[in-house]
Amino acid sequence: MLKYYKELVYFVQKMVGDRELAMDITQETYAKTIEKSKDVIIENERAFLYKVARNIVIDATRREKNRTFIAYEEEHHCCNAHEQPDAIVFESLKDAMLVEALGALPRHLKHVFVLHVIEGYSKKEIASMLNLNLNSVQKYIISATAKLTEYIQHKEWNDA
Repeated sequence: MLKYYKELVYFVQKMVGDRELAMDITQETYAKTIEKSKDVIIENERAFLYKVARNIVIDATRREKNRTFIAYEEEHHCCNAHEQPDAIVFESLKDAMLVEALGALPRHLKHVFVLHVIEGYSKKEIASMLNLNLNSVQKYIISATAKLTEYIQHKEWNDA
């Protein structure tokens, strides 16, 4: 039977277009043929090997075709990651926690933090708007960020 190995690999490779896959299928072909030869006498080994190899390729193609179709359907009917219900709930919880944490900040820190992080003003613009020096604005933002982080971390430990 081994004398047909190279031609069988070539035959399978022509069908699947991949040498490694062809060698795997050929190995599976020999395994199935040897298993079958325990029960039945195989008169034409070459023809039997070719038939088993062809059937394995057909079965693999059918499985792959169904898998590809299912994956396509799944992608077509699913929500984007940001539209998933758990993502929406998580996002609203994060927003609520941030609002709660901002409420715990001193007024001057909250005002500077909101102007910079949420509304997008530069530190220089904030300094000009609030009649502060640039160093004060930077210190307020750093301090607000540290207090918010501490508040949220403490809140998560208490709620867990």
